[in-house]
Amino acid sequence: MRAARLALPAVLAAVAAVVVGPGTAAAAEAACTWKATALPLPAGMTQGRAIAADNQGGHAGIMMGSGPERVVLWKPDGVVDYGQVPFAPYLVTVADVNRSGTVVGHGLRTMYTYGPFRSVGTRIEALPVPEGTYSATAKAVNDRGDIVGQYVRKLGERGRAVMWPVDRPGQMVELTGLPGTDTMVANDIDEDGTVLVDVVTSNGSPTGYRWRDGVATKLVPPVASKDVSGEAISAGRVVGWISPADGSGLRAVQWDAAGKASLLPDGRSAQSVNRDGLAVGAGASTVIWRNGKLEAKLPSSPQLFAGKVGDDGGVPVYTRTNNKDTPLVYRCG
Repeated sequence: MRAARLALPAVLAAVAAVVVGPGTAAAAEAACTWKATALPLPAGMTQGRAIAADNQGGHAGIMMGSGPERVVLWKPDGVVDYGQVPFAPYLVTVADVNRSGTVVGHGLRTMYTYGPFRSVGTRIEALPVPEGTYSATAKAVNDRGDIVGQYVRKLGERGRAVMWPVDRPGQMVELTGLPGTDTMVANDIDEDGTVLVDVVTSNGSPTGYRWRDGVATKLVPPVASKDVSGEAISAGRVVGWISPADGSGLRAVQWDAAGKASLLPDGRSAQSVNRDGLAVGAGASTVIWRNGKLEAKLPSSPQLFAGKVGDDGGVPVYTRTNNKDTPLVYRCG
């Protein structure tokens, strides 16, 4: 379907959103107030979800009206409508977007299987997978255009961490050099090609690794842990979560570029990070950290889902009220 580029309205609706502070002196010392701005929906679209930032003011996601879901990129000067995913009109997951506007994700092919996609120009196309593939997902893309995700060759087989390298068009490549034979999934990719991979046992216990050029380096937790997962990477910094061996519950964690880990306060998991150390995750509500310190908590009512923070400092989110999703962007100002 041919995509259309639509002009933004002259004035976007501002959504009042004074951030719920951490409840300590740190709240009074916060450098700014986090506020939300609504993203526009073109005529015929009634709801949307902002999921990922292109690092220069744009935010990718999906929008919906009375028909199939459509992949969208909200940019400062307009809305890019990529149309629907050809093989998955519904239950579409937008996972990431890069500075060039390449959107990646996956859609439900059948009740249990997924197919990966990317945007090319202003349309969506399927990513190549080997003939007979049972299921595959795309999880992240870097600015070079390398895409990573997971591939399941046949029903009942373990998932494998894979890459679609930009310099090898039409090919999907399995990441080699990872330990063991358990299920593997590539969660994110940095600009230098470092990939975050979780190796997951049959009982669902993950161990996180940095992978680059066939060499895997384990993420070492700050305390003894049963589970370790790396969710996002930027400029060498990794965020994710651990399950401490003492049974104290999930904890959000950050690893610096040298691999040193530290706990992130008031969080159960950290799910995205930008090159400047701004991280977003979950605790009792959505939590924002700056360089490892608690900065703010976003309102928990209405129900809020946070996406990937951008290098420009914007946090795409969507709120849900009465089963209706509203796309927003939070910024510190």
